Amino acid sequence: MLVAVALLVQLGGCGDSGNQQEAPSGKAGATNDMPDLCSFIVGGRFAVQCVVNSRDNVVEITINSFDDEVARNVCADIAAKTEHLAAHLSGQWKLQVFSPYRSDKALAACYLH
Repeated sequence: MLVAVALLVQLGGCGDSGNQQEAPSGKAGATNDMPDLCSFIVGGRFAVQCVVNSRDNVVEITINSFDDEVARNVCADIAAKTEHLAAHLSGQWKLQVFSPYRSDKALAACYLH
């Protein structure tokens, strides 16, 4: 199953600069590290898309899976591997993991520390 997910992620065009988006920010300094965070997430092949919602302090990513367990593992892995980037963020930020196959609600969510 994990091999299939990895293959889908590779075929999904990860690392494509068009996959990184950032919402406009009304908070000074709140999203300074968000481009780096999204670049790390997409470039590291954790997700195929990364969108920052600075109004709600949420980073939304899309993975090519519909498996809740895979999404929880990806969420925890990203949170652990991005501590150095998240440490500079103002306020509490949440990472939400979505699937292109079930985009009505997040498969998983965790906080970035």
